[in-house]
Amino acid sequence: TSMKKIIILAALIFAAVSCGSINDLKDIKEIQKVTTNVNVVTSSISAEIPRPDSYTVKFINYDEKLEIVKTTDASGKVSTSDIVPGVYTITVQGESAKGGFTYYFSGSETNTSIVSDNKSYNIELTASKAGALILKEIYFNGSTGYYFKDQFYEIYNNSNEVQYADGLCIATLMPATATTTTYQWEVGEGKNPDDYIYCGAVWQIPAEGNGKNYPVAPGESIIIAQIAQNHTVIKPTSPVDLSKAEFETFIKTQTVNPDNPESVNMTLKIDFNVFGTQWLVTVFGGAYVLFMPEADFDNATWVQPKGNATKAKEIPIDWVTDGVELVNNATKVTQKRMPSSLDAGATYTGAAYTGKSVSRKIKSTMPDGRIVYMDTNNSSEDFQVNSKAVVRRNNAGAPSWSPASK
Repeated sequence: TSMKKIIILAALIFAAVSCGSINDLKDIKEIQKVTTNVNVVTSSISAEIPRPDSYTVKFINYDEKLEIVKTTDASGKVSTSDIVPGVYTITVQGESAKGGFTYYFSGSETNTSIVSDNKSYNIELTASKAGALILKEIYFNGSTGYYFKDQFYEIYNNSNEVQYADGLCIATLMPATATTTTYQWEVGEGKNPDDYIYCGAVWQIPAEGNGKNYPVAPGESIIIAQIAQNHTVIKPTSPVDLSKAEFETFIKTQTVNPDNPESVNMTLKIDFNVFGTQWLVTVFGGAYVLFMPEADFDNATWVQPKGNATKAKEIPIDWVTDGVELVNNATKVTQKRMPSSLDAGATYTGAAYTGKSVSRKIKSTMPDGRIVYMDTNNSSEDFQVNSKAVVRRNNAGAPSWSPASK
């Protein structure tokens, strides 16, 4: 009968389970989750900037690969009872719009041990206005065979108005690689260290004449190549031909790498972290910013961390239009060099010398076909990993003055 079959099956299952396995099962206890509260603080942000209707709060446990997403109420409060005790990074994001500009709110609390029940966290946010020129694709980790001369940076006009690249700077922050070591920068009496970023290398697009030599229309991009050559010929494992790059970071004092006459040579403004015959940013991921300087600066003066000989140039955060933090892998995400106001997260390819790149995710496509990319000042959310670096992915346009348009 059916009942006999059930009894026999149960007996067989019971017999298959050893006494040791049963004892192991007795030791399994239900994990007790804790309630955690978050309160968003925006008191330091100008009252003229409109507040979002709500904020997205994420609790991320990188070790256990856990992520819990919640939405605050209108007052910026949220509570969750889903937290498994452990070490978390809490990120907060929000977005508002006014007068044709988008404002992004962000803040984070990293490496926070959440173990006690009903604990509250006040997370202070900063707000930033979306920049028109953004870092769209970054290829930094090199290709098979330990080849690293094909690094490039694509800068895209994400706005609906023509932008001019004249004078634009690209820089890498110190320390050069993500590390648990924290620097206490000494910027001088009367200055707040939190008002600056600390650059080891700064390259600038030449600014001459009326400052309108390099117009970039909406949906167009420019390429900054470490070395503007066809790397697929030099190194067949390289994924990119950079011979038509608009700009290159050519070291004028060396003769190892050729100068491409079609690409404009950028000006090396700060060289504290530039060595050898090319601008090699670590293949494990640098922290990059774009900025338009509002005053002259040079490497005749510098700042240093307390108890450390590292040199850097302090640049006001207010100058920065875009920032992207790159790290080697997920375990390094919390080892930030970038202020949360510029990038609340980080992105990575996972390994070096793979030919992979990171690029921004598509946010929307306009009726005329122009793509608008995500720019929430959180690279963990805004970027995707590509199996192969591509110059002007998604058919981004090249300016009329570009060698790529000839």
